Amino acid sequence: MTMTLAHHPTATKPAPFPVASGYPRAHRIRIVTVPDRNCLAIDGLSAPGGRAFQAAMAALYSAAYSLHFLLRDRGIEATIGPPEALWERTDGAPAWVEGAVAFEPRAWRWTLFIGVPDEATDEDVAAALAVARRKRPSPALANLHPMMLGEGLVVEAMHIGPYDAEPETIAKMHELAMDAGLAPCGPHHEIYLGDPRRTDPSRLRTVLRQPVG
Repeated sequence: MTMTLAHHPTATKPAPFPVASGYPRAHRIRIVTVPDRNCLAIDGLSAPGGRAFQAAMAALYSAAYSLHFLLRDRGIEATIGPPEALWERTDGAPAWVEGAVAFEPRAWRWTLFIGVPDEATDEDVAAALAVARRKRPSPALANLHPMMLGEGLVVEAMHIGPYDAEPETIAKMHELAMDAGLAPCGPHHEIYLGDPRRTDPSRLRTVLRQPVG
């Protein structure tokens, strides 16, 4: 099964920044280079957190767990990563926004995804998708597709707090990038390390990532 490449403009400036190791510390902002990754993804236009978004999340986890158990049966212990999303404006405007439009659900298209373990082959991914579709049939599973995520140079921060407080952190990311002579390019990227169904909003952890060049 062939991985499709997430279309992100390539940075044109030299990048004397380190390769990312783990996630940034709480309330820290940094500029790093992110290696390319294989992922399973699903695209949507609905409101964030709405019915289609939740169905996509369930489909991703179904496939990810199927892949996890398939690898485990071969003696490979691979962890299941957190859910992530790319956000782009439906009107073609830059994805890195501040202000009221950041909270307008109809302004956004999203790609929800989860990382594929390095040990998994294309055949493993195809087999896991087949198992998930057989065991937990869902229209959303038919829309899952492999994706190669290539971002390169990014500015990123560990946001602690509710989602509606993200613009404050994004503004600080914007400032750091500008100070380094960089500008945003490509979709806004979020990595969800906390479960909003079980976590106090003030304690939610979300990695905010923006490709720059």
